[in-house]
Amino acid sequence: MEVSINASNTHAVLLLHGLGGGKAEMKYLKKHLENNGFYVHIPLLPGHGTHYKDLVGIKWEEFAFFVTEEFLILHRQYKSVSVSGLCLGAVLSLYLGITQKEKVLSIAPISTTLFYDGWSLPALSKYISFFRYTPFYFFYNLPEEEPYGIKDERIRKWIAKEMKDSSTTHYSKIPFRSFWQMHLLNEFVRNNLNEIVSPVFAIHPLEDDVASIKSVGLMKKSIIKSKFENLILHDSYHLATLDRERDLVSRSVGEFFLKNLTLSLK
Repeated sequence: MEVSINASNTHAVLLLHGLGGGKAEMKYLKKHLENNGFYVHIPLLPGHGTHYKDLVGIKWEEFAFFVTEEFLILHRQYKSVSVSGLCLGAVLSLYLGITQKEKVLSIAPISTTLFYDGWSLPALSKYISFFRYTPFYFFYNLPEEEPYGIKDERIRKWIAKEMKDSSTTHYSKIPFRSFWQMHLLNEFVRNNLNEIVSPVFAIHPLEDDVASIKSVGLMKKSIIKSKFENLILHDSYHLATLDRERDLVSRSVGEFFLKNLTLSLK
């Protein structure tokens, strides 16, 4: 059930998309949150929405600086700001929790890729550090392949159609150098999860093809200064905001943000 808080002028949500993706990944969640009275902002991360080669050379610190600036703009304009993200966006939402502390009202990471250990990426996860020091690092682009992070075949066909080298929806390839930068960002976030003081609600598919629920286990163990909750999905792959349980994801995030907003207003 949607419960409006009539908060569009006072409370905001920052939504962050995934690596190689775009704003379309967050459209269902955005609509639901707006229906609940939040102002919702989805910035396009650096190197996205143009050509996959534009990701080359972007360091993880640039992603971090960009989302910090976007967050602080909202924080200056609204009474409270909550953050949610998918994949890279999920890790960046945790980064904001680590660095911005009490400024973040609540955090809802979805399909968090603190580890690249999903069933479609075993070799990448195992050998990423080794490949960093080979020509592979400079020249290889990892092609997106089925199931494209989607369990629902109808939605998967749409993703496949939209997936191109140059795309505003999702790139057809991801430079290996971008995965290395994700590896470095993941390392920073993993080592500093205990600095988060905002409530966290992690949503993760049991069958995530990119990152296993190991990420949820680490968050549960490491986030000790605030309340941690999680929801495990049973009918979705990595792109949970678009897949079969997108309504459950949107509803659950909305309820979590509303609950914490209500508590903050008491």
